Amino acid sequence: MRNLSLCDIRLHPSTVDSDFEKAMVQDVLPGAGGVAYPADVLFIRSLYRRGGKDFPPGYRCVVHSDQAGDREFFGLRPAIESLEAYTAEPRYRPLGGGLPTDEAALGVVRDGTAPGLAMVTVYLSRRLIAEDFEAQLDAALQEEVTARTRVNNTLAAFWTKDDSVVAGRIEYIVAALGQYMTEPRLREGTLQKISDARGVIVDSESFHHVGTVTGDLDGTT
Repeated sequence: MRNLSLCDIRLHPSTVDSDFEKAMVQDVLPGAGGVAYPADVLFIRSLYRRGGKDFPPGYRCVVHSDQAGDREFFGLRPAIESLEAYTAEPRYRPLGGGLPTDEAALGVVRDGTAPGLAMVTVYLSRRLIAEDFEAQLDAALQEEVTARTRVNNTLAAFWTKDDSVVAGRIEYIVAALGQYMTEPRLREGTLQKISDARGVIVDSESFHHVGTVTGDLDGTT
């Protein structure tokens, strides 16, 4: 079972953001905290900067992996905090689907052709049939990744599922990667299809790609 793992980061006010980003991409992500993994596992580490003009800026570290993590976020968390940054409790979510196909979506992550990331959190009542909702979610995201406009183009999408986060609800996180002239976001039609399927959209966030370190299936980087 593949996982999408997330760790939110906030810089200390005195930390220089360009220095932080350089250290993350050149040292922290490649080192992966010194943690050793088998040679045949998926392990892609990416850093994204939160959209907007908040000070100090916020970041999200995203890991695609076959491995389950812990509080130290694959050994990355202590190294991140050594750069004068705060880290939130990491989140690990089982992957439910990847579009246009799982491998094609991973290819977009690896090659860095998607400078924008939109993440949407959706709740579904456990009284509803999850399989019906997920079929409609897949269909909506399939349309999202195949539609092309002059301004916003989603190249890949992933969704996760967790029924242990909120009582009485299933939490879905949709991660959409693409090329966006405005803030990264899903199209209004896609959001409407999710709502029509009785999913409740509770959060939508945008991020901009800083850097990615790939760990391919054969263990090379």
